[in-house]
Amino acid sequence: QRPEETPLFCWAGVEEHLSTHDGGEMDDYVDDIDTLLVFAGLFSAILTAFITQTYPSLQPSGLDTTNQLLALSIQTHLYTTGTVLPDSLNPDLISHAAISPTPFTPSASVRWINTLFFLSLLFSLAAALFGILAKQWLREYMKWNSPSATPRENVLVRQIRIEAWEAWRVAAIISTIPILLELGMFEFLAGIIILLWTLDDVVAQVITFFGAVFTGIICAFTVTP
Repeated sequence: QRPEETPLFCWAGVEEHLSTHDGGEMDDYVDDIDTLLVFAGLFSAILTAFITQTYPSLQPSGLDTTNQLLALSIQTHLYTTGTVLPDSLNPDLISHAAISPTPFTPSASVRWINTLFFLSLLFSLAAALFGILAKQWLREYMKWNSPSATPRENVLVRQIRIEAWEAWRVAAIISTIPILLELGMFEFLAGIIILLWTLDDVVAQVITFFGAVFTGIICAFTVTP
């Protein structure tokens, strides 16, 4: 006699047990992902506010461009009118500024700040993208329990999907979402510290100290089981 025909083996009971088990597990995944998506959205908004203030420092300021245009205008006027400027106005300097403007190069601190901020935003957006994809995978996975199929067919479909779930390491992919957000937070904190060191030493020292304490606590909680 086949197992499905014995009274001790009921496919409907197996289906109900697996549905309850998977439903509870997937609901936990969905709740965690929703929380992470909300945090990623708020974090990205904060990062965007900082980036809009720091990225212009990667470009030459409008004042430098204005000075170069002014020097070029003066030089053109001198050539067309034949006017000779007195030595006190340093005509050679005006001519050099008009013909060979100094190329703009952002400072190392500016480059580090913007690199860290943009990387932090990239990790935050990647976490949000993985979260959206993970919710789609969870939704598709739970479709194994079809009301139009027999309990035996549903259990077999579920077995195929759980094998694919394990083969593709979906649980490991979902676990990378908080890791990406943590990396983004550390990069944002590092960028803030570098920015503060360019503004005020006292404030930078205080934030650096508490930032180091915060980082140490997070690392301890992450490593400790």
